[in-house]
Amino acid sequence: MSNEVTNPVLKWILIAVIAVSLCAVGAFVSLMTYPAEEYRAVKELESRGFKVRYELQGNNIWQYPILVIGEDRSITEDDSQLLCHLPRLMDLVFRRCDLSELNLDNIGTCRKLDCFQCNDVTQFPADEINKLAACPLKRLILKNACVNDSNLKDFAKWKTVDYIDLDNNAGITDDGFEHFEKIPSLKRLELQKTSVTIHGVTKFKKKRPDVTVQF
Repeated sequence: MSNEVTNPVLKWILIAVIAVSLCAVGAFVSLMTYPAEEYRAVKELESRGFKVRYELQGNNIWQYPILVIGEDRSITEDDSQLLCHLPRLMDLVFRRCDLSELNLDNIGTCRKLDCFQCNDVTQFPADEINKLAACPLKRLILKNACVNDSNLKDFAKWKTVDYIDLDNNAGITDDGFEHFEKIPSLKRLELQKTSVTIHGVTKFKKKRPDVTVQF
């Protein structure tokens, strides 16, 4: 009788021990495989005042940084270098920042970046926007960033971008529409407080009726 009771108990104890052991091994493997460089980079960014959002990916126990926000600060060359060590970064946002030292070469190495956003920034290196061509951008938001028509010539290099917001850039005129026409994936344009006219929008809509324009 005692053997009949004991054997099932031992069986479940053994199963529990094996399960705990497997969890411990998995945690150890995850610990050993977490990219140390990525961890150091994101912790340094947080210590400098950047806001970071994390997300679980796959079956891993670790949460990886997918969103970084910089606000009310001067972005340095060193900040740019740290950002390039975040291979899973999907969203990068700068608000009211001085971007005179922003290195877009470094940002361009973030091969999962699908949203790049700058709001009310100064010294944005708009003439180097082509350095983000390797990023699979879907949303490009450059509000009040001193962007003009001449900076738009490289926009057609993005084959995945479907949303562009250039509000509050007086340098955007009707001449810029010729560049937007060449973006096959584009679905929505935000051009409020720019220098575009109803005539330019109407002409553009005849060529790209699939694009919604807010101006």
